[in-house]
Amino acid sequence: MDQALAVNTVRGALGRYGLQDSTPIEFVKYRENYVFRICPEGQISYAVRLHRAGYRSDSEVRCELEFLRALKSRGVDVPAVLPTADGDLLCLIEGSDGVTYQIDMLVWAEGAVPLGDILEAFEGTASLRPETFYRLGVLAATFHNEATAIGRIDGFDRQAWDGEGLVGERALWGDPSGIGELTERDVALLNDVKRELKNELNSFGVGVNRYGVIHADFTPENILVRDEECILIDFDDFGEGWHLFDLATLLFFYLPHPKYPEYQRNAFEGYRSARALPEEHLKSWDAMLLARGLTYMGWASSRRGDDAAEFVVSHIVPMVLDMARSYSRVSAGR
Repeated sequence: MDQALAVNTVRGALGRYGLQDSTPIEFVKYRENYVFRICPEGQISYAVRLHRAGYRSDSEVRCELEFLRALKSRGVDVPAVLPTADGDLLCLIEGSDGVTYQIDMLVWAEGAVPLGDILEAFEGTASLRPETFYRLGVLAATFHNEATAIGRIDGFDRQAWDGEGLVGERALWGDPSGIGELTERDVALLNDVKRELKNELNSFGVGVNRYGVIHADFTPENILVRDEECILIDFDDFGEGWHLFDLATLLFFYLPHPKYPEYQRNAFEGYRSARALPEEHLKSWDAMLLARGLTYMGWASSRRGDDAAEFVVSHIVPMVLDMARSYSRVSAGR
């Protein structure tokens, strides 16, 4: 779907929200979905998501929006969902290409900017203070507390970031071994560590104190900051999984950063100020980080040519292979 078709499709849905067809539509980004900003005259702005056809079912998207609304009602800093004039959270509209698309609208977080981006995190140029990660740890713990209290809402229909979803034969983001630059030795290593990881993660268990609804994409790009406020956005990948996986996602791209030890320590301390994080759980920390890295490789393997995918291949793959070798050595010594 090209951008012109996307804009026309969004414009055709504006009336469903009681908005004028002539409302300006500003392109923001495209990854899995198109994101636009609309600024109705005399009103607040909204973020509009036009979902890629077939990527999520209507049931999955409705579940996401219902969960967002439940989180917002409990005081979690997430975007507010704007229903259509008929009260529907999800708008289904046919594009000029004959395809039915999913659209939803969220209130724009005015004055908020992303915490950072993956490139500056990885290259060590991010100038974030360690204290910021204390706040992010608090945000993660607060989200997990409230998500646990909400539980599986009626009609819950989301993926599981469990052992199978992360490193199984049907991994949610694809096979990390599918990257053409890998050698036969690399592939053999990855196959071995996937089996070891799956066993360790399954042994870790799915008790309520460690497993439940998670964000699953807790990256610096998906955390908006406004003064002292942190707003968690982009729940497109949310589902069930290990709470520790969200922390691993938060810190993964900062692994090469010279301040990583301080970032990690502060994130853990912030988390513990609002929710328990036993040392026993942290025995699986390296496994979570490696599993996170393998998901990025799987994602990149099916999106070659995309700038983000090429960044993963050139920068993330060598780091993950080093992590896999270290994990394999430790596992062999157990």
